[in-house]
Amino acid sequence: MNRRLDLPDLLNARDVGDLPLIDGGVTRTGVLMRCETPDLLTREGVNRLAHVYRVRHVLDLRSEGEGLPLEPWPGVTRHRLPLLGRRSALAADRAAVGDISAGQTQGLGLDDDIDLGSVDEHGAGLLYMRMAERGGESYVRSLEILAGDGGVPALVHCTAGKDRTGILVALLLSVAGVEREAIIADYTETEVHLVEMFERIDRLPRQPRIDPAHPVAPAMRGAARASIDTFLRVLAERHGSAADFLLKAGAAPEHLEAWRRTIRGR
Repeated sequence: MNRRLDLPDLLNARDVGDLPLIDGGVTRTGVLMRCETPDLLTREGVNRLAHVYRVRHVLDLRSEGEGLPLEPWPGVTRHRLPLLGRRSALAADRAAVGDISAGQTQGLGLDDDIDLGSVDEHGAGLLYMRMAERGGESYVRSLEILAGDGGVPALVHCTAGKDRTGILVALLLSVAGVEREAIIADYTETEVHLVEMFERIDRLPRQPRIDPAHPVAPAMRGAARASIDTFLRVLAERHGSAADFLLKAGAAPEHLEAWRRTIRGR
């Protein structure tokens, strides 16, 4: 099945349905979709999301002030859920973490286990783990929306749709029982149009741009297998499972179970 959404304005938009489950079957389509910044969308694209894909909720993981101001979309509720935002109700006293693809790593509380001067594809996965641990409230709130009445179909995005979005999608798919290799393959699918996508994003106003000399630039401008593989490995080592991680972050057990039922169709 072609999981890519028919939205010419976007290059990284796809459904996370039709992915194999560990115990048999596949995830449902038309439940959760992912993409890069919707600042690239024309009015026609917005209409297609609402009327063709029937999106009812949009989970925006960008930081406050990142990207264009949110405009209302008829029939769609747009939720601003910064991973860590200084002006966010979710984390009012914390430094902002924005687009890590643009080198915005402040606020992650980095220590000796992550040396920004030598971040490679594996190091990117360690950064992902730190982002998840520091911004878990945003992911818990995302789960709460998805598990609620009328919470789907939903669309999740950040700027590139691969780092902050990739972490959340990996967590949600892990909770659902999707095969590990399928989670990795979904993440690396971003590589297909990566160069052209960043060219489009870099032309947008109010968009952070990475300095090519920044130490994280080479690793964080990609979507390498090693990055998400490292994240999943460290997640298991530190927290046991995605469900355990979300429970520690404050998720309600009933929301985890509701999400499983929703995406698995069982």
